[in-house]
Amino acid sequence: MFSEVRQGILPLALRNIKRRGDLERAGLLIESLAKHWRDSKPFELLIVAPNRDADLLRTELPRFEKIQVSVLRESDFFPAFSPFYFMTGWYRQQILKLQVPALLGFGGYLTLDSDVCCVGDFDSRTFLEHGRALSRWEPKQHHDWWRHAAEVVGVPYDPKAHGLSVTPNILHGDIARQTMDRLGGGRFDAVTSLLLWKIRKPRHTAWTEYSLYTSTAEINGTLYDYHVDWDTCYSADVHLFSEASCVWGADDFERLVKLPNGTDPGGKFIIVQSHARIPLQQVRDYCLSFAG
Repeated sequence: MFSEVRQGILPLALRNIKRRGDLERAGLLIESLAKHWRDSKPFELLIVAPNRDADLLRTELPRFEKIQVSVLRESDFFPAFSPFYFMTGWYRQQILKLQVPALLGFGGYLTLDSDVCCVGDFDSRTFLEHGRALSRWEPKQHHDWWRHAAEVVGVPYDPKAHGLSVTPNILHGDIARQTMDRLGGGRFDAVTSLLLWKIRKPRHTAWTEYSLYTSTAEINGTLYDYHVDWDTCYSADVHLFSEASCVWGADDFERLVKLPNGTDPGGKFIIVQSHARIPLQQVRDYCLSFAG
């Protein structure tokens, strides 16, 4: 079960053409966490990056007393010829969000991307209810990856059920470890098995980290030992994420920036999609305008 959530993981690969933009977005995420973290101990953010990016991230990211940032290399967790490196960046990020917390013995942790910003105050117990996490959920019938992941894990697929939704979310290292152990229980290690499943479904999303995690917890009977059920989370007073305040395109941004400063965003985290091509200073002004 959860005792606290004071760790987060951010897989981050700086794209060759726009390395500075990716770096600055990660810096804004860290700044927003520093603004809204309300615990007596620091929030621990682990960034896992390709070897080529690690040194730049260590020297250029902003530092705040309340946020303890560590940067590790992908090679710290995967040897040179690992099948991990044969996957696209999107799938590699998914594996990192499970494998690294499992190996490092994380408890409860936040999964983050550089497009995410914190817009509401929280501490290590904000998202906990009687030792279980108020995570994000989604109906399984909305995405084919739930059916595919059920096949990978070996659990029956129920389209009427709900599973943990996409980043940002709250996971636990225990179930991440159970997931990787189950996937590596046959002739291959977990990463090799996932690569083989991806090769079998080249035109589909063969799995996501959250569908693998949920499916494993379901078959082990541990899902609701660690996570508050989806119906309760939907109606809870505290929400990890606000869909209404996210920015997916320029038209969203034009509408949202007209709201008065300090407006309740409806959740503690939002996404400002980098593909919307909104200047970073405008993104920063918007994200930091929400009152604590």
